[in-house]
Amino acid sequence: MSDLHWMSASALAEAYRARQLSPVEVTRAALDRLAALNPRLNAFYLVDEDGAMKAAGQSEARWMQGAEFGPLDGVPTSAKDALSTIGWVTYRGSGAHQEPTSNPDSDAPAIARQREQGMVLLGKTTMPDFGILASGYSSKHGVTRNPWNQALNCGGSSSGAAVSVAAGIAPLAVGTDIVGSIRLPASFCGLYGLKPSQGRVPYYPPNDPALAAGPMSRNVADAVLLMQAIGRPDQRDFTALPPSPIDYAAAMGGSVAGARVGWLDQLGFGTSADAEVIQIAGRAARIFEGCGCALRPISLAFAPDELAAAETYYRTRCYAEFMKFTSAQRDRAVVIRDWTASISRVGARELFDAMQTMRRMRERVVRLFDDLDFLLLPSVHIPPFAAELPAPDADALFAPWINTFLFNITEQPAASVPCGLTAAGAPVGLQIVGRRFDDEGVIGMSSAFERMSGPFPMPDEARILGQS
Repeated sequence: MSDLHWMSASALAEAYRARQLSPVEVTRAALDRLAALNPRLNAFYLVDEDGAMKAAGQSEARWMQGAEFGPLDGVPTSAKDALSTIGWVTYRGSGAHQEPTSNPDSDAPAIARQREQGMVLLGKTTMPDFGILASGYSSKHGVTRNPWNQALNCGGSSSGAAVSVAAGIAPLAVGTDIVGSIRLPASFCGLYGLKPSQGRVPYYPPNDPALAAGPMSRNVADAVLLMQAIGRPDQRDFTALPPSPIDYAAAMGGSVAGARVGWLDQLGFGTSADAEVIQIAGRAARIFEGCGCALRPISLAFAPDELAAAETYYRTRCYAEFMKFTSAQRDRAVVIRDWTASISRVGARELFDAMQTMRRMRERVVRLFDDLDFLLLPSVHIPPFAAELPAPDADALFAPWINTFLFNITEQPAASVPCGLTAAGAPVGLQIVGRRFDDEGVIGMSSAFERMSGPFPMPDEARILGQS
């Protein structure tokens, strides 16, 4: 029982089936741990203890009758602030949403699929303002802290979701990713995070072609279980890929020998990459040579004006949402207010030119895969920064995204796998990018890395509890 908090979702299912554990006692333990840790970590802003225990009781009855909904029945999880959840207020991380005006009467597709599997939703997790900050800082929720070191940033925007998994509250969670919001917190918190090909997991409303939902977990197998569930069709999302019966579990055991793999240490724009991060990720990339992959260095340098074009697009998207609030409401979100202020002077021609620049960037990245099967690079080019900061540099809020956002606009599957720790003990992630629609390939590469490197480490329990 002392290891209960670190059990995988698949191990919980085995214990339920053997009647060694019940969803009720597992959920009770998860809620108790949440109550003990949340004052320090601030991963949840809403906890539904009664609802969770009711769902756990229903799950227990199904397991006792041999009528469970699937291998995730009774497994605790959470709902990110960005995902509509029936009866639970949504703030999208922003103080502009101080009044609880958004109380949805329908579940987002990923939430609906988890309920259909009998998963136990403990509550809603924190995120930064409008999902655009690569940080656990939120003008609504405050600061969400990294379980590895509470002085460090947990990353964003799936901040609370990542922390809930890394702290042993739940074994897995769904994150959302429009610039890197699954992969960046996965990297900072030492987790596995998968951004699938856009459209692979239905999303409603489908509010941007760069947006995706995907799993975050402590191992690849659990992510596969969750991916199998949330990838099921939802007729509301007309932009989703055609339904196909993908067996993600089968992808885990396959050989990756012969795969053509490129290593890219940095992209040449934005802030300089941290030398220690490059060294750790580069060493991890060479593991694939032991799997029979053909690994070679890749050069790809973008110009500062190309990064500026991408930031103009994302800044405009945030501005359009932000300006729906009153001036007084916007003043509650000072970081976003100031970051989007200049967009009022950007005209339609400038925005269109920025989008055309992004199209050319997208083409350059996709062309890399004419003679590559996979691309490896650091998930984040810097280690976790101070917990209280929206970004390492207040004048460069977009900079932490430079290694991730490109694969949102190309719609390619990309995962972050934990690949080491800095000398200061901060996690580093290796990003594995596949060809568009090759989600199975990315899962296969992720699984091969996990087999070669060993189980992903978890943070020290004393640090999580604030005892060191």
